[in-house]
Amino acid sequence: MNVSLRALRYVVAAADCGNVTEAARQLNVSQPSISAAIAQTEADLGLQLFVRHHARGISLTSAGQRYVNEARHLLAQPVRVLSLEPV
Repeated sequence: MNVSLRALRYVVAAADCGNVTEAARQLNVSQPSISAAIAQTEADLGLQLFVRHHARGISLTSAGQRYVNEARHLLAQPVRVLSLEPV
């Protein structure tokens, strides 16, 4: 399974905001982009990361909390750019 840094950022933002619409606003992307990233991540993992509360936002499941903790760790790592030039 390949997970993009973008999807990780979207899931973490949704968890931080507790609301998909607010996460989309903060990241300056569409709400469907956040929802799709969450749905695809959940499908790829075979786990529910969020509980949806009608008209009250979202909250993390225990599996979601573990995933978001790991995602935060990965996103905090410095990004190394691969160079095709000899060193």
